[in-house]
Amino acid sequence: MTKVHDHLRELAHQMREQQISANKYTIYTQLGKEPKDYPNGASMPAVQVALKLLSRGKRVKAKDVMSFIICGSCDGKADIAASNAYPVDEVLSSESGLLPDIDYYLHKQILPPVERLCAPIQGTNVTLLAECLGLDTSKYRVQSSSSTGQSLNNQHEIFPLESQIPDHIRFKDCSPFLLLCPTCRTRFSFSGLIPLASPSSSTCPEATISASGLSCPNISCSRPSLPFLSLTSQLESTLRSSISTYYSSWVKCDEPTCTCPRTRSISVYGHRCLGPKLLAHGCQGRVDFETGAKSIYNQLLYLYSLFDMKRCEDKITKIKLEGDDRHADNKEEKVSLVQYNRTKMDTCASVVQGYLDKSGWGWVDMRDLFRGVFRDEQ
Repeated sequence: MTKVHDHLRELAHQMREQQISANKYTIYTQLGKEPKDYPNGASMPAVQVALKLLSRGKRVKAKDVMSFIICGSCDGKADIAASNAYPVDEVLSSESGLLPDIDYYLHKQILPPVERLCAPIQGTNVTLLAECLGLDTSKYRVQSSSSTGQSLNNQHEIFPLESQIPDHIRFKDCSPFLLLCPTCRTRFSFSGLIPLASPSSSTCPEATISASGLSCPNISCSRPSLPFLSLTSQLESTLRSSISTYYSSWVKCDEPTCTCPRTRSISVYGHRCLGPKLLAHGCQGRVDFETGAKSIYNQLLYLYSLFDMKRCEDKITKIKLEGDDRHADNKEEKVSLVQYNRTKMDTCASVVQGYLDKSGWGWVDMRDLFRGVFRDEQ
């Protein structure tokens, strides 16, 4: 991320020092109708350029492409920026003395796409990116702080490692693992041999586990245990369903009064809410993904923990050492159940592990971390 900041600072420096030729600032916009037919043409640079060309006797009609450059200083006002739009040939003329409005291009052309690209990177925000570009950060401070609900002074707060967070806290937002009995069609949940976490509450009954595997909690069910093939198939279906919610990319607005709190439309302004009419106004909230990379990774870890027999044995050992009264009456029974179901549970764990191996959230490329320290061997 430091390299991105350096590139942005260098780009802003080159633009302010006029080291980038003026024709690089050219904006192309096609007219949808006749220039005089726009009711709000005073705030549209392309329309203003077309009107200037018409006043000089040139013919401009609908569907023509206007090429122009914003010059002077608009102070962030759309009507001033529109009036400061000039045709490219006029700006490139040596006698014009017109210079591009650098702040306008940094604010409108550079910052929005950079913010969208850097949005998934944890630890960055629009205020920091605006500072790298040399813009007034006071215009973005409220916007960036509202997305996290914290002030900028808390950005460097130290958080514990994910692996050190207790399971009942780390997995509290995870969805329970639900199963369906193929015989009586009873839906029930499975929280592991020893419940390792307390995910979202479920009204479904809890599965029982015996030496033959998982059993349906319905006492009138004629099948003694859930078929192992059905267990793995339903586990695979749950995994794919969880991952599909991540790739569906639903976003939600953090403003409680917003009438469009959930959508799949992303604003060109990054995290800015599009509002009730999807016109990027009418709401001051910010949107974020309902299912992020971290949450889906924790969901996969939770499903893996349900079948992790090594972790279950560690829990039983911890209960013995600490003298915990929970499960104290059937600790030996739990040890026996671990041995009886180890093969089946290890197979289910390997299914989840296959998806965890494909996730990039749990991987850190050490070459990128220490690229500036060690040189690549030739």
